[in-house]
Amino acid sequence: MKKIKSVQTKRDIFLSVALFIVVGALFLLFRLTAFNSDATQAYIFYGDLSNPIVTIDFAYNNGEGRIVKNYDQEVPNNYGNYPIINENDQTITLLGDYEIDGVRQIVVIKYDYIKKSVQIIEEQSPNNICSREGESTGWPLICLPNRIRVEFDTNEEDFTI
Repeated sequence: MKKIKSVQTKRDIFLSVALFIVVGALFLLFRLTAFNSDATQAYIFYGDLSNPIVTIDFAYNNGEGRIVKNYDQEVPNNYGNYPIINENDQTITLLGDYEIDGVRQIVVIKYDYIKKSVQIIEEQSPNNICSREGESTGWPLICLPNRIRVEFDTNEEDFTI
């Protein structure tokens, strides 16, 4: 009886390891191939709204790029006007929803026209997950505690079969 149980245990371990390897390989394959095409635009959304608060056009004027502020962020009067667009540093500052001691925290997003990338470089949230996502050229960036997300448009040829 012990021998049968030993064989079952070894088989279970082998199947678990094999399944882990297959799922890990599929995950890596997806991460390396998905959202890898050149972005033409990036959209920054705040809250549940379907209209982007800021649009970054990477393809404007042969790669020089441009920033379009679509509307001002609705924030209490004592916080000032957001978003703040600093074209010299290539940053966009928004006011997030996450509060520390009753004060809403800022979220700073850096963009790069040459790399066609966006990165959340500064924010306050539990474990700073938003800024740990790194630089993205097509993968959506989501900062839930602050209710900010970045989505990308890519070349149309990426969708042809």
